[in-house]
Formats: sequence, structure tokens, C-alpha cells
Amino acid sequence: MRAKSGRRHEGAFEESQHGDLMAQTKPKARLAGVSFAVSNTGPLISAFQSDSFSLLSKIFAEIHIPMSCVVEVEKHGWAEKMQMASPQLVVMKLTANETKRAMIIAEQIAQDPNSGDPIATNHLGEAEAIVLALRSEYQDDLILLDELAAQAVAQKMGLEISGFPGVLLLAVHNRLISPEGLKERLETCRQKGTHYATIFIQKVYAMAKQNGGYS
Repeated sequence: MRAKSGRRHEGAFEESQHGDLMAQTKPKARLAGVSFAVSNTGPLISAFQSDSFSLLSKIFAEIHIPMSCVVEVEKHGWAEKMQMASPQLVVMKLTANETKRAMIIAEQIAQDPNSGDPIATNHLGEAEAIVLALRSEYQDDLILLDELAAQAVAQKMGLEISGFPGVLLLAVHNRLISPEGLKERLETCRQKGTHYATIFIQKVYAMAKQNGGYS
């Protein structure tokens, strides 16, 4: 586990080519008890597919992403949604040492038994999110990852992990949506191209009914 540090530091902003989205090296100061999240591309795309980013904003005050995530989200055609998500969606700039570490972690993800892609550079998005989440500022926050290999590597590093379905379960638990609302969102994602199997959706739906007290 990482050493704990209760301090939050004001971030220095840097102009970027992505409109209103700004890159900063450290998260902004926040009030005690306020939760942030670090995310990779997959959970963000699922949130945009199902019009659920506003729901995520009720759970997390801000969602922080590396610049590689911005590029991937734009590549998949969600640039407009990403712009609309600002200022809750914050782009974080990695240091030179963090960028080097991300390449090492990308190789670990590629070599993980759960990985279906042995090319390390194809895992840089997940790796950069993991490196970002390893900062002491995020010691009490979740990292959002949907890829199993990336989750396995992040777990070995002591990070608190969730995927988009897990965030929806949290929303059900907090009575922000119903189990049916969870199921509808996951089915919408599947229809729009996210690889959520029908049996997986049914399993998460059953968990939502049970854990949310709806059974």
C-alpha cells in the first residue's frame, strides 16, 4: 500500500490543443471528504454511450484522466461529449518519469494472462491512468478501469479499482438510479459497441437488486 498523505496541492495549468480541457500536473485543492476518480478511456466511453456522465458527477466531484485518454476518446468520436463534461473532467499531465513508468506498466499489462493484446503500446492509456492514480493525492480515490489485465496489474499495486458497471452499482446503492436503470445503461452500452455480454449484464443487474435492497 502507498504511504498516506493528507495534503492536496493546487495544480499548475497548461494550455492544450483540446479546447476547454486543460492539462495540469497535480489535482486542485479539494474539501475533506470529497471524492475524485482517475479514469481510463473505457469507463468514460461507456458513460458517454449511456448518457451517464452526469450520474458519475454526482458520485465524484471530478474525474481525472491522462492526455492519452483524451486522444482515445476523440478517436472513438466522443470529443463533443468530452468537452461538455468539462470542468468535471480534468486532464492531468504526467511527468517525464511517470511517462517512463507508464511504458513499463504497459508491458506488464500486455504480458498479463488476462490480456488479449501482447503489444505494450496499445495499453499505454490504461498504464498512464494507473501511474496517475499512484500519486499520493489519489490515495483514497478509485481508479476506473474496465480491462481485466489492467485491473489485475493495478490491484497488485494496491489501487482501489472499479469499472463502469461497478460505478453503476454504487449509484444504485446510493439510490441515484434503480437496478432497472443500471440494466438499461449497460444494455445501451452493449448496443453501441461495448463488449458487455448479456449474461454479465444479468449478473450485475442481480447484484444491484440484492445489494441495493430491491430484492
